[in-house]
Amino acid sequence: MKYCEALEGYLIRHIDGSIWTVKGCYHPDDGYVALPRFVDGIKAKRLNDSLKVVSRYYRHYIKYLPELGREVPIVPLKDVAEVINPLTVINRLRNLKGNLVRASVELLELVISGCNCLAGFSGSLAGGYFNESSSDIDIVVYSNHVRCYELIRRLRLEGILKPMSEGEALKEFIEVSEGSDFKLVNLMRKRNLQGVFKGYRYTLRLVRCDRNPILTDYVVIPNNDLVVKVVDTDFPYITPTTYVCEVIKSTNHIYNFQNTTLLTHRIRYTEIEIGTLLMIKGSIYLSGDTSLINLDLPDTRVEFL
Repeated sequence: MKYCEALEGYLIRHIDGSIWTVKGCYHPDDGYVALPRFVDGIKAKRLNDSLKVVSRYYRHYIKYLPELGREVPIVPLKDVAEVINPLTVINRLRNLKGNLVRASVELLELVISGCNCLAGFSGSLAGGYFNESSSDIDIVVYSNHVRCYELIRRLRLEGILKPMSEGEALKEFIEVSEGSDFKLVNLMRKRNLQGVFKGYRYTLRLVRCDRNPILTDYVVIPNNDLVVKVVDTDFPYITPTTYVCEVIKSTNHIYNFQNTTLLTHRIRYTEIEIGTLLMIKGSIYLSGDTSLINLDLPDTRVEFL
């Protein structure tokens, strides 16, 4: 298996011209786990939209990866025209004009100088399909995560970075959400990793691949309805993010889930506070006396209580 050659935040330019985003840090030797983001001039922002594109045009890419415990789209190396490294994108953007580009470069340089970290651009800025009036700033950070988060918090307190307005958060929610849990709008406004810089929405993703869990010796328990309470987390702002939860209620009376760990690579589930109650419907990965729920699976439903 390839580990960290291309990881969360990197992009792939497919030989057919489409742009894909690399997911996670763990990939088979013959390809990359990735999702399409820009195909035939159309941007797919929602997870479900990306999966529909895969199902329609790239169904042969879908394979079961036991280390991840699910089927995922894997782009074969032979179909990869270019791997776009976020750390090198700024060199290209410095030669471009526009308010979005200027604000993006300024924010990235502020982050790099403020926490001495490895960071770069992802998303539409890296893929080259950004729009001056509607695109946002996607930055990915690969080192000095704790120091970087403290910098982001300080910049928010100083007003250099601002929270999204209710309207901006609602717009973001409508663009990317697959569900109807509008409590995510409030969480989005409180989250330090998302906000507004000089009139443009930003998202900062702090990626640390040594936290990437690999599944072994597990069984999958499908169709569970749980109410859980977040009781512990170490770095709720680092991707992948994990939360230890107490199971308050379960419809599964065969297995006794005293505690379970929630796993996510998605920014929407970062910075969840201890004490938060969640209602979850989905599969549980059981290994010995430990259990894990992957919040990123398409059939997993999460509601904040």
